[in-house]
Amino acid sequence: MSQASVSSFNEDLVRSTSESLGEPSWLRDARLDSFGHFTRLPPEKNPLYTKYAGLFGLSLEKFGVTQARSDIDFRSFFGGFLTGKESNILLQGNETQVHRELSEDLVSLGVNLMSFHDALREEETKVRKLIEARVVRSESDKFAAFVNAFFNCGTFVRVPRGVALDKPLRRMLLLDSPRTSVIEQNFVIAEEGARLVYLEEQYSKGASSPAFVAATTEILARPNSHVDFSSIQLLDDQTTHLSNKGVDVSADARATMSSLSLGASTSRSRTNFFLNGRGSFAEGFEIFFTDGKQRYDYETNLVHNSPDSTGSTQARGVLKGDSQTIFKGMIKIVNAAKNSRSYLAHHAMILERTAKSDGVPSLEIDNNEVKATHSASVAQIDEEQLFYLMARGLSPDEAKKMVVLGFFEPVLSRVPIEQTREGARFMIEGKWHGEKRRLVDREALLAATGEVTPEVKESEDIFERHYKYR
Repeated sequence: MSQASVSSFNEDLVRSTSESLGEPSWLRDARLDSFGHFTRLPPEKNPLYTKYAGLFGLSLEKFGVTQARSDIDFRSFFGGFLTGKESNILLQGNETQVHRELSEDLVSLGVNLMSFHDALREEETKVRKLIEARVVRSESDKFAAFVNAFFNCGTFVRVPRGVALDKPLRRMLLLDSPRTSVIEQNFVIAEEGARLVYLEEQYSKGASSPAFVAATTEILARPNSHVDFSSIQLLDDQTTHLSNKGVDVSADARATMSSLSLGASTSRSRTNFFLNGRGSFAEGFEIFFTDGKQRYDYETNLVHNSPDSTGSTQARGVLKGDSQTIFKGMIKIVNAAKNSRSYLAHHAMILERTAKSDGVPSLEIDNNEVKATHSASVAQIDEEQLFYLMARGLSPDEAKKMVVLGFFEPVLSRVPIEQTREGARFMIEGKWHGEKRRLVDREALLAATGEVTPEVKESEDIFERHYKYR
């Protein structure tokens, strides 16, 4: 089938996509409702951020959609990206699920790791309830509505009540000259009392034609559960990336989200943490390293809807070349969220005068019995630190690299997922040297570097101070 232009992102495409995927009528109607929001909403709803919309606008004109599915050979497509030691993993090539492996003991416990449409066929009633109670709502964002209307693939992950996983579940998306946009609808669920660790990885196999990867991801931490979620984005420089994440944290539940972004020419990311139960806890870590003409647009919001809730998010990035980034964030504490604590921070390091970064943190507090603080800073690399390192024998390039790695460390060392924490430093160093390094296991990392990163730091009381990077 020939590729459709952006002008074909219309009601007919919504209907034909739903029909080609064999979806029930209620899901088609949900898609059509989202399409209505997509056509009506502006690119940016928040008046605080509208002036930045033109600088970091997301254009869909050069992307298209086909109904045909990619025919992928597992061995040849993923050759070089797997060690053979991976377990409990779902592999996706372009828009097609290629391979799924889940150990027998996890299957017997009722753990799910499958495509969205497999879950729809097996548990339609449960999936319908998730769609009807979406956290990433179409009326809240134009591009969330776009994904909810036109998604052609997705992932469904669930750990049943009371089940605690001691090893991570993984999903790897690999692009190789996709014939269609990859538009995903993802759900990650920890039922009451469950423990879930999930790693999401996005890579490009090689140079390709312009590609588009878009997703809405919902992380649901039910009462007294614990979710650690990490996302690694290392797509090529011809790829445009769009992400909308919603994290719903229930009473006495804990959710952490770690994001490492190194690739894509343009990336637009929206993350909303909703603390919806007494004693809920959420923590976010966003790490980015840009160069060339990369453009990153981030927005992270902490919404406290219940008392005694705790939220924290820290974004930290380094910019080279002509790259530009913007970080927008909001702490919102409603009147009922007494005794809540919240912290929002963005710190960026500029390595070249042609790079640019903006931070726009905000507060909206409706209760006086809370602790909330925010901070943002953008600074050039510290010349005194460089001089100190070069005086001890390091070359200027090695000195800069050491300062950059040290700048990331306060956030990296707090990432709770061991494989992400150790692999991120390896990948950041690779980007410094112009290499694309994928996430590897501990054994491979030790063989390549001879060392691993320190253990995660114990939590500190960040709410008693207002941290500023020099």
